[in-house]
Amino acid sequence: MEDSRRRVDDPRSCGGAFPRAALAATALFLLLGTHQRVGGWNDASRLAMVEALVEHGRLAVDGTAMGRITGDVARIDGRFYSDKPPALALLAVPVYAVEARLGITFATARPRAYYWTTLLTVGLTTLLGLVALERFLRRIVADPRWRAATVAGIAFGTLNTSYSITFSNHPPAATALLAGTLLLWRWRRFGAGLASVAAGAALVGIAALTDHGAAFFAPALAAYLGWPGAPRRLPAVLVFATIVGVALAAYAAYAFALSGSPLPLSLQPRLFEYPGSYFAGSAHLAGSSLAHGSASALLAYAGLCLVGRRGLFSHTPTLLFVLAGMLRCALDRTYAWRAEVWAVLIPTCVLVAYYLVTSTDAGGNAYGVRWFCLFIPLAYVFLADAYGRLRSRHGRTLFWVAYAVSIPLALIGALDPWLDFSRYGTGFSWVLVLRSRGWL
Repeated sequence: MEDSRRRVDDPRSCGGAFPRAALAATALFLLLGTHQRVGGWNDASRLAMVEALVEHGRLAVDGTAMGRITGDVARIDGRFYSDKPPALALLAVPVYAVEARLGITFATARPRAYYWTTLLTVGLTTLLGLVALERFLRRIVADPRWRAATVAGIAFGTLNTSYSITFSNHPPAATALLAGTLLLWRWRRFGAGLASVAAGAALVGIAALTDHGAAFFAPALAAYLGWPGAPRRLPAVLVFATIVGVALAAYAAYAFALSGSPLPLSLQPRLFEYPGSYFAGSAHLAGSSLAHGSASALLAYAGLCLVGRRGLFSHTPTLLFVLAGMLRCALDRTYAWRAEVWAVLIPTCVLVAYYLVTSTDAGGNAYGVRWFCLFIPLAYVFLADAYGRLRSRHGRTLFWVAYAVSIPLALIGALDPWLDFSRYGTGFSWVLVLRSRGWL
């Protein structure tokens, strides 16, 4: 494959078929791969909120079928509530309401209800996000083969692959953050109006209401809008800050109405101090406190999360080349999209550092470190240009080896993203998943 900026020689080429094939394969994977079983506490907690809202008209999950099988709940005034950000549950409410009217409920037809709720929320938003990405890439990546490789890489070769077929908040949040960022990029570089900024800000706000980590990207994106060289910088920053601020204020109001504190429920250890709580004492409550007693413990945990048994790069090795290439692009003053790379790299580093410092369990019973799904699609926007920075044949060969290896690693994770590892010994996540299937 040639450099991403070189156009296909024949303008009548059928090269556009490659991206379409990648998107069609993604749709088929989502249709056939979406699970019919609840993976664990994480997705059950969100679905308990959906069930409570649709079938009982309340937020408390007491007495719901899904509430009985999750420990991801906070106790407030003697009642239990999902401790998860509310946006994904709210997105699923109309879907589940239709299912319930058809008699497909979590109490009576759990596999069917789980499948359709997941497919029509997580799966559909994932597909739509990749369609939007492919359309945007036409502006900056001329070769359709590279656009196809980007779409296929995200869809089949990342942690997002594993979670796009479960009721996980990470792929929808990543999709919203990706689409919002691309709309801001469109305003700054391609002449779109302030409506593009407003829509982008709304999507970034939705991402933050779906996954707390997305809030780390808001300051960097505001700085991107206001950086010298952008047209009408002040109005754009004001529009962005107002809309994102309203979204965050709404979330704070939601948390305050329930708990008396504007902090997200999952960051309030006192809400988990009840008998039988797995999160009592905050040892397993990521993000709520400094989690390591020494620098050596922090370094060991960083190794685990980045290159070790749960490592980001040991589960998605392509990403190592992508991030390294992005850094080279960011340091190159002649690179066309240098500001965009910095707007993605800086909050990505902050997010990773935050989770390394404030957690000890690498995302609980989950394949890889699921929190890192948030920034992977954004990083893959620069896949082709990262490859273009590789000058040696050896480096380019290693890139394609990493790309090829990332796909089976992601698909293994898709078999059981919420596996309880404690039953299968120790080792890399993919080893334990294969062991659970009796294949090792």
